Amino acid sequence: MSHTYYDATGVLILDQVTPVIAALFGGFALDATHVEQGEVSITRLSSLHDPQWTEINDSLCALASRLGVVLDEVRAGDQPTLPSCLRQLAVYFHVAQDLTLGRLIATHAFDGSADVETLFAIASRFDDGHGLKAIKFEGAWHSGKPRPFPFGGEGLYISREVTMCTHSTQARELGQYLHAALLAGNLDQAASRLAVEVFGLLAGIGDRSTRDALRLQLANRLLDGNIAPTA
Repeated sequence: MSHTYYDATGVLILDQVTPVIAALFGGFALDATHVEQGEVSITRLSSLHDPQWTEINDSLCALASRLGVVLDEVRAGDQPTLPSCLRQLAVYFHVAQDLTLGRLIATHAFDGSADVETLFAIASRFDDGHGLKAIKFEGAWHSGKPRPFPFGGEGLYISREVTMCTHSTQARELGQYLHAALLAGNLDQAASRLAVEVFGLLAGIGDRSTRDALRLQLANRLLDGNIAPTA
């Protein structure tokens, strides 16, 4: 039986490592003492550093205690849940009315390995002076046996303004789809698939009005063939 593993490295782009950053990203082999040019490295290794949501819960509960936030469950002698801890920390950081954070707390399973996209969303709202601006992250899947397709990679860029994620599998599947459509002479099918890809990229733009304006500019450039980037 072959096992598949996921390893990744990246950086947090921030002003400084604070207790919030340490609580959320400490399990990623975070070197809190070394911030170089506004970046600090993080690492996820399947064999060594693979933070679980249960660990994040423990870290955030410990942080709440240090901040003087008495969690309801602790007061009752029970084990705090992560959603409850997040809600009470949201009150402490004056972001209890943040709709995005509220939806995240209400709908996320918080099970298994912690994902950097959700950690960024939490950290960006619990700002204790860290000034986290973005995360750059690259990862790869690899298998114990060299069989087709248990290997692959992804790249992530996460910020409040834009989130981009690309996968090597995406390139393989897109190429296969376009190849079949072009062989069949079905340009409409090929164009529809390309449109899906473009809309997927545009969905990573956080602000709706900016996203709509960018879509119009993109359409104009495609129509007049002007794809040269502006200065």
